[in-house]
Amino acid sequence: MDRQSSCDSSFLSELSGGSLPPISLRNVDNSSHRVEHQEHLSSPGRQSGLNTPRPQTVSEPNLLVAEAREALNRSLVYFRGKPVGTIAALENAEEKLNYDQVFVRDFVPSALAFLMDGRPEIVKNFILKILRLQSWEKKIDRFQLGEGVMPASFKVRHDPVRKHETLVADFGETAIGRVAPVDSGFWWIILLRAYTKCTGDTSLAELPECQKGMRLILSLCLSEGFETFPTLLCADGCCMIDRRMVSFSWYISHCFTPAAFCTSLAETLVHYL
Repeated sequence: MDRQSSCDSSFLSELSGGSLPPISLRNVDNSSHRVEHQEHLSSPGRQSGLNTPRPQTVSEPNLLVAEAREALNRSLVYFRGKPVGTIAALENAEEKLNYDQVFVRDFVPSALAFLMDGRPEIVKNFILKILRLQSWEKKIDRFQLGEGVMPASFKVRHDPVRKHETLVADFGETAIGRVAPVDSGFWWIILLRAYTKCTGDTSLAELPECQKGMRLILSLCLSEGFETFPTLLCADGCCMIDRRMVSFSWYISHCFTPAAFCTSLAETLVHYL
């Protein structure tokens, strides 16, 4: 019996390397993209030549799926009683390594699993929380980042005395070399589209807040000035991996090309004068 899958094959091919269509989240067929919760059942083993049935055992792939689902559930992070994401790692969730935080990029595979498992509310909560953090004031080493920059990660801080929870966003301050999160905005848009296609719910993408968030991301990336563009605005030492490498404000390659052009133009003007 043929069953309609929760996410169509064309959408999965887009995520696996095909070209992504334009970001147009309004015209989505609500009837053709539904998330169905399906349980994986093991098939009974074959009977032997003596017609003695073998005991039914769970196959190895189903065991892996069960273990993956269990690990995914254990990695869930809750904010005021609602799941808002998954931490980066379970085994080494050390605060100094940032593995106890919810990363925008790393949550995307988990989000796709939740969508295919019929749990879109987790993805929706994550999208709205990241959108809220986008409006915060963002600085790296006294530099003001662009308005559309989204956080690289966040974590939930618990206050046992006041019994209160707050979100703590990281815009690159605690990353290696304090690198600004240039890719977070794109992952957020991709995840918003994935949620819309899998659920058929266009109301989330049509929210004024989501529309504004997408405009801010695109305005940041398509702006003519690069003063606060994350890939060019670099805090001191942001290029380091295991050693400190000095690069401040702009990469030297981006400075050299305009300087060479100006020098050539000046020589041309002197020649004609």
